[in-house]
Amino acid sequence: MAINSFNLETLVNNFVNNARSVFQGEVSGSVKFLVATLAALTIWTGVFIVSGWNAQSNTNLLSNQGRWRTLLILADEYRSLDVKDVSVSSSGNVDVPAIFAQISEQMQLGSRVNRIAPDGRNQSVEINRLYAEELTELEVLLASRGVRFLSAELRALPSGNQRLFTISAIIGPVS
Repeated sequence: MAINSFNLETLVNNFVNNARSVFQGEVSGSVKFLVATLAALTIWTGVFIVSGWNAQSNTNLLSNQGRWRTLLILADEYRSLDVKDVSVSSSGNVDVPAIFAQISEQMQLGSRVNRIAPDGRNQSVEINRLYAEELTELEVLLASRGVRFLSAELRALPSGNQRLFTISAIIGPVS
């Protein structure tokens, strides 16, 4: 029964006393042990920090690669556009208001078209609450019919987790 009657308090006190002796340098080799422990902790911390930087760099790289792929897809789509109507625009015989009205109707912009006003040969337009895809489609459809944005002011407005755009622009024939 003497074996089972050890005292937990005595065990803890012995551990604390031994640890105190090591930290005070009373035990031979304790200073080397403490230096080695601190060096190991420093190296471990450095590795942890550098691995965090590496993970962030990998995330940024993947994001940029996705953007690059999207840009390449858009460039390919732009190159594959039907350019048969652009020859009409080179002569300047493009009816900008009629083309804009057709495209507006095709895209079902309806009440989102806030303003259409003549501006010489060009048209001044304002369209509200466009999604990014709709804005891109509008530009592509206008370009395919020989009309382009001559100048534009674009405002992004948050809408939930997406953005809606309002564009005030002057559109005119491709010269």
